[in-house]
Order: sequence, then structure tokens, then C-alpha cells
Amino acid sequence: MKKIIFFSSVILLLIAGIMFILNNKNAPTAGRELVLSCSAKVDIEARQPNGSVHMEGRLSLTTLGNKRLALLYTGRLITPQGRFILSRTLLMDYQYHPENHVLELTYNRSTVSDADTVPDDIFYRSLMKSRSFILYLTRLNDSIWLVSGLTTPLYVCNDIEKNGLLSNSSKPIHPS
Repeated sequence: MKKIIFFSSVILLLIAGIMFILNNKNAPTAGRELVLSCSAKVDIEARQPNGSVHMEGRLSLTTLGNKRLALLYTGRLITPQGRFILSRTLLMDYQYHPENHVLELTYNRSTVSDADTVPDDIFYRSLMKSRSFILYLTRLNDSIWLVSGLTTPLYVCNDIEKNGLLSNSSKPIHPS
């Protein structure tokens, strides 16, 4: 009798384990991990109430696990307040929604290199505007992503790993 109870318990545990694994594979959060390591050459101009802001250089997006993303800005920033060298990394918390290609970003902290001359208030007013924002990611092929804002494409981002370090083949898109 003890053997029958023992084997029945083992079979029930095995069935429950298999059902748990199968349910987790089909759970809404399964397969949502975003692996992104791409760079783009950009030339962005944005009109603002006090004048236009122009950013020329590179943007890199790199996921650091399934909740953190590094957003690297390098290049020049021209604002009504002056011309600046830009070299900083923003660490962002993110949630990726693959069903509609939405990447929700929330600012966590930044690292500013010694070469960066942009005052923080000018950087955040010119390029960030908010601690949270949304990007749309569309994979165009194995190594290229289209990164868009709410209403317009922003730039094409090449995967660093697949194209070699910082490939120069990325093409900026100028929003109108």
C-alpha cells in the first residue's frame, strides 16, 4: 500500500511540474526579454519654444539584463545657450512589450564623462524633457532596428555584435 501511495504521489508531482512548466512557457511575460546592443549615427534637430536644439553624433542602446538599459549619447549638442560636447550614459529601467513593439523607459541615473561640457539642466531640457518616455522598436532585419518616437521615425540602429563595433553604415533619419 505504501508503494502505491508513493508512486501515485510521484506521478502527481511529475504531472503538476510539467503543467507548471508548460503554463510558464505560454505566460504573458514569456519571451519578453529584449536583447539590444545597437548604435546609430544621428543628426537630430528639434524645435523648442526658445529656439531649436541640434544633436549630432551617436546614440547607442544596450540592454543590461531584462530590466535595465544603457543609453549612450556622444557628439555635439547645439542649443540657444551654446555649443557643447556630449558624452554621457543614461541608465534606464525598461519594460518591453513585444506585442506592439513598445519600449517604456524610465530614467534611473546617469554617468557623465569628463569630456562632457553640457550642463545637466540644458541636457535634460533639450533631449530628455521627462524622466519617462516611450520608443517604438521595429526590427527591419537580423541586425537593424528602426527606433521611433510617438509620431515619427528617429533613427536606424545597427546591432553592434552583428556588424562589428560601431559600424558607420547606420543612416540618420531627419524628423520633419
